Amino acid sequence: MAESLELTQQGLDEIVDFLQASTDESIRLKEWLHFVVQNYVTKQQPIRIFSREGALAIASYLDLRGDATQISLKRVIALVDKYSVNQIDAKIRRALYENSSSLVSRNKRHWLNREDVVRIFITTSSRLEQAFRDIQRSDFPMRMNIDFEDYDGMRFFSLSGLEKLSIELSLKLRSEERRAYCKRVSEVAPPVLEFLAIAPSPDPKQIDKAMNFAKNRDQKTCQVTGAVRDKYNPRIELVGHHLYDKNAYHFLSADPDNILTIDKRLHEDFHQWHGGTQKTCTIDDFIDYVEWRYPDKHELILTLHNKQRVLMFKLAQVQRTLPESRD
Repeated sequence: MAESLELTQQGLDEIVDFLQASTDESIRLKEWLHFVVQNYVTKQQPIRIFSREGALAIASYLDLRGDATQISLKRVIALVDKYSVNQIDAKIRRALYENSSSLVSRNKRHWLNREDVVRIFITTSSRLEQAFRDIQRSDFPMRMNIDFEDYDGMRFFSLSGLEKLSIELSLKLRSEERRAYCKRVSEVAPPVLEFLAIAPSPDPKQIDKAMNFAKNRDQKTCQVTGAVRDKYNPRIELVGHHLYDKNAYHFLSADPDNILTIDKRLHEDFHQWHGGTQKTCTIDDFIDYVEWRYPDKHELILTLHNKQRVLMFKLAQVQRTLPESRD
């Protein structure tokens, strides 16, 4: 943001602080509307993430002062648009990771069942069925055994079928936000699903080895409560919790960085709080749980945020092996 506006980071912070404190409603920046605070370098140095409205408000203020060029304004708009697309793409990737349990390869094509496709598009079965019927009445209907197939009494869609659903929903949905999301599915889904189809799943022995390594690394101590199994606490049972679900994110299931040693009772409490062991979870969910259940565990919460950055970097490495889109 600072670079796009040809400012130093300090210069941008000073302008934002001024606009946030301003009593002039026409220029005042508001948290949650114009930006959110992602983290803090120090108590006085917040790390802000700007919305499209916030970026444009800052650019307009600089333009009003005569400090912005047309080139810098265009850069800001391009930067915000790219950030918005990246946010949508990240949301789609997560939906794909967490809703691809039905992914199979048949006849040199990758297929997902209807239930997974409904969840990926964040829609309903009836709305998906309506989109399918509309496509079948169009000049370019889906082709049996190419775009869709009925297998063992269940409807499946191929990557080309996903693309046709993506186009149909992006044109017909009422919400602009939903249309933008569905439009990006056709670009983001193919490389991710192709990766998931070939990504090796660690075998149980590799996962057990990683969990034992994590327990030894954590000195066989619950990293939340500090509980240790010894002669005074014989009922304590420690387990390795996968911060990113080992089924949905199977490529991280044998990575010790993705495993945290915790008390079994706490582990069960977390999953009950989250909605059950059948529900996919990520480190974001565990951080929310700890902040709710153990709000005074400041060092632990900081450690989890650090782990989050490490794991996000690893996920980004995986994603960088994939084409961003087919544009």
